[in-house]
Amino acid sequence: MTPADGPSLRRQLGLAAVTAVVAGNMLGSGIFFTPGELAAVATDPWQVYFFWALCGAITLCGALALAELTTRLPRAGAAFHVIGDAWGPFWAFLTVWMQMWVSGPGSVAGIAIVFGEFVVLLLGDGAVSAPVVGAGAIAVLALVNLRGVEWGGWTQVGLTAAKVAGLLALVLGSLLLADAAPPPPSTIAGETSGWLGFIRVVGLGVAAVLFTYDGWVDVANMAGEVRRPRRSLPWGLALGVTGISLLYLLVNYAYLRVVPLEAMRATPTTVANRVAEAAFGAAGGSALNALITLSIFGALGGLVMTQPRLFYAMATRYEPAAGRAGLGPFFRGLSRVSGTTAVPTGAILFCAALSIVAIFFFGSFSRLVTFFVVPLQLSNILVVAAVFRLPRGTPGPDEYRTPGYPLIPLVFIAVMAMFLVSAVVYQPVDTLIGVGLTLTGVPVYRRLARSPGA
Repeated sequence: MTPADGPSLRRQLGLAAVTAVVAGNMLGSGIFFTPGELAAVATDPWQVYFFWALCGAITLCGALALAELTTRLPRAGAAFHVIGDAWGPFWAFLTVWMQMWVSGPGSVAGIAIVFGEFVVLLLGDGAVSAPVVGAGAIAVLALVNLRGVEWGGWTQVGLTAAKVAGLLALVLGSLLLADAAPPPPSTIAGETSGWLGFIRVVGLGVAAVLFTYDGWVDVANMAGEVRRPRRSLPWGLALGVTGISLLYLLVNYAYLRVVPLEAMRATPTTVANRVAEAAFGAAGGSALNALITLSIFGALGGLVMTQPRLFYAMATRYEPAAGRAGLGPFFRGLSRVSGTTAVPTGAILFCAALSIVAIFFFGSFSRLVTFFVVPLQLSNILVVAAVFRLPRGTPGPDEYRTPGYPLIPLVFIAVMAMFLVSAVVYQPVDTLIGVGLTLTGVPVYRRLARSPGA
């Protein structure tokens, strides 16, 4: 069913749910492993804080611009409508097509596999495999979201609150119960000497950290179900991104207090585990694994909740033309909304099913991530850059405008563009595969565009 002849989505999410979706999508497993990777780049503790603060500021630049765009077009799958109005229907369709077949199921499946690996580690008996656990997690979260958007929203509130509480417990334990490491030696000389050396280190540091901040843009897909969007969306994005940025800085302080940079370089994958064991003893390692598992599950829940709304938005736009182009059943299925729960049931089931297929086809996170990173970040650039294309007019008393315009969105666009160039240079094969899969949407769009009603 489409909104014209059947039930439609309803505005049921408040500020708490919006903030939880932003923070929960950002807070996955990265904070537990990225600090060890960053230790290979940073030569002094101050650089660690600088990199994390810088990436938080870059992310906030994008989030502030997104807040303006979503309040101006507070509709389901807002990114689709923003790109369509700013860059034309072709780019809007291609962006969602990429999300449907590449980055959407790829990101959901990748996080689900990592979740499954940690569950298997916690159980320790090898009775189940990581892909099976990941597929089961997707199915459970899809069922929760089929019950209604409020169910999904409050699930994210609860999971995000539990994740933040667990990380704060780790921080307090490291401060109150663990012995501080000896003062670090002087900065390693020569590695950052001169401006070129400093710029190189900053580039490497941003590349290591920025992916840990990803996920904030997905809340735009829920814009059509947010109560008082002009208030809740800007505040939710600002509070979510700022809160996670401060939490990341606090966690890194706790890590560096117990495990200095030199020790992080020697064992980069065990930094968080060493801090947990120093604070809570032998049980700390098991408790940390449980916290990581919970964090990954929360991030997975956010994706399962937000991704289908983008598919739904595109399907409702092209469903009339799809029928004449011979694609009607597929688009009608994606645009179907439950009359009881007012959620896009077809899109939720499609996203869950395709993600589960991706899990068993690829089998590992490393094989999935390089296929979707570049197309996904390119779509983020298109969304944020739309703030320069859409007419702004004179703001009303209750309308939100991006602070620091035009500098704020330009900072995000410039940094992400450099990130994309780096990915193409260093991972050309996997990147081009993801781009190639995205381009399969071109003939589909042409077929739809030639049909009456497009």
